[in-house]
Amino acid sequence: MNHSNWSAYMYDIHECMRQQETLIQQLISRVDELERKLQNTKSNRIEKVEYHFDQLKIEQLDGTLHIGLSPQDLANLDEDCSASQVKPPNYQPPLKQTIQAELNDYLHQNGAAMIRQLASEYNVGLDDGFPSIMIQDMIKQLPGRIAFYEKEAHDQNLRTKEDLHAYISDKIKNEIDQSLRKYMDTQR
Repeated sequence: MNHSNWSAYMYDIHECMRQQETLIQQLISRVDELERKLQNTKSNRIEKVEYHFDQLKIEQLDGTLHIGLSPQDLANLDEDCSASQVKPPNYQPPLKQTIQAELNDYLHQNGAAMIRQLASEYNVGLDDGFPSIMIQDMIKQLPGRIAFYEKEAHDQNLRTKEDLHAYISDKIKNEIDQSLRKYMDTQR
């Protein structure tokens, strides 16, 4: 390398570093400014929430209306309540919650045996921890599947709670069996 090319190269590097340092200083000042603004802003407070129930239009009386709580909050509500609180004698949890609890129990009690039996039937080798992983995955999918079959049941005009319960539960158990069989068939 000759001297003139070397000094031009060093000059270019120096200019690039100077530009980067300028950019870094600008970014630092912007971050500082944003932090100051964030500290100076007052937090949003909701002082009063008014519900106008007389303005609700109800076309069909089924399902549950939850004001201020999500379905997940309701599921956790029973766990958060103290033992001293007593539920009314005719209390029944929502259908989705009942079905999900039953299907959770069904998977925990029968899932590992079903998976092992199907693996044996399809000559598929399984890791010891694999059934529990599959069961947890199926449990995560239950709320979506329950909602799907609940809509399907309403489309078929199943109205009684017992009919809905049986329909949704049977469909999901059948789907679990078919899905496991399909999975095992692909693992051969």
